[in-house]
Amino acid sequence: MTRTGQTDTADMLTAFDAVVRANASLVRQLSARAGVHENALRALVLVSDTGYSTPTEVAGFLGLTSGAVTNMIDRMTSAELLERAPNPNDRRGSLLRLLPAGESVVADYRERYTAVLRAVDTAHGGDLLAVLGELATSLYGSAGDAMP
Repeated sequence: MTRTGQTDTADMLTAFDAVVRANASLVRQLSARAGVHENALRALVLVSDTGYSTPTEVAGFLGLTSGAVTNMIDRMTSAELLERAPNPNDRRGSLLRLLPAGESVVADYRERYTAVLRAVDTAHGGDLLAVLGELATSLYGSAGDAMP
């Protein structure tokens, strides 16, 4: 803390970097536990959040090529984590839906994050939801400002 009671910017950046690294570590562990790549875990969570997604949406979300996503989806389909269903709006496309094994992977992910977030929220007086919402909004705004 500085003399004015304000947190030093360098300390905030250090703390934020620690959160980013800790999150990456948890994602690595959860994906290894599920037997999938970290991007596959993120894709499963996306499909869970939306109810279904297209391979193009997954590619855009993950910043991967369509070929890389096709290979990843093939592996997850073979592992019975998700399925491809015909897309009624696009004869050539497909929709991705979670299968029970994929739902189980996402449930484990959500349970672990929920436990961590609830514990931190309780320890800090219940303000975490507002802080995270403002942080996300600010990060999206900064990302928009950073676009060429």
